[in-house]
Amino acid sequence: MKWMAWLLLLANVLVAAYFLGGDLWPRREVDRIVPLNVERLSLRSQSGTPQPPSPSRTATALCVEWRGLASGERVKAREQLKALVEQRAMSFAETPVDTLRRVMFPPLPSAQLAAAKLAELVAAGIQGGEVVAQGEWQHAISLGQYDTDEAARLRVRELEDKGVLGTRVERVPKPGTDFYFVIRSEDPEVLKSLDALKQPYSNSRLSRVACRPS
Repeated sequence: MKWMAWLLLLANVLVAAYFLGGDLWPRREVDRIVPLNVERLSLRSQSGTPQPPSPSRTATALCVEWRGLASGERVKAREQLKALVEQRAMSFAETPVDTLRRVMFPPLPSAQLAAAKLAELVAAGIQGGEVVAQGEWQHAISLGQYDTDEAARLRVRELEDKGVLGTRVERVPKPGTDFYFVIRSEDPEVLKSLDALKQPYSNSRLSRVACRPS
């Protein structure tokens, strides 16, 4: 019977070793993976995602033409618009109704240098040039005025063929033409102010137009 006692003792030792030593046995890879907290990850993902910036509101420019002013009226209206510029965020330009295309050689530092340059052009066989005596283009050389863009471009190519480079085509008022005002602003209240300015000039008219690229 002694061997039965030893057999039971050995069985008890093996059972105890199984339960006590289970943590020391190698574990399968899948058992070592820590389960993910899906709900918490989802919340973090939402809170960490940058929100797209809300579109900023940009003011839209409005443009108005003021036409039909007589010469004397236009002088007075110009001064009124200048005063309005001091009160409102706006700008205006005095624009000729009819224009010519003038081919220009850029201004030189002095009248003497402009005259010398014109003499060089004449010696090169280029006719029709004249020195601009005053204004924005003072001391430049005008090389012809044309009614259309095509005619002005033909003149530029003719000059380039003769070695004259760097000319520009500028729009200038046609002699005797009328003028009108183009007013530009981002303030809708300017429309009310313009309507008030117009009242004494019964023959003039205000009209909204598309703004040209500035």
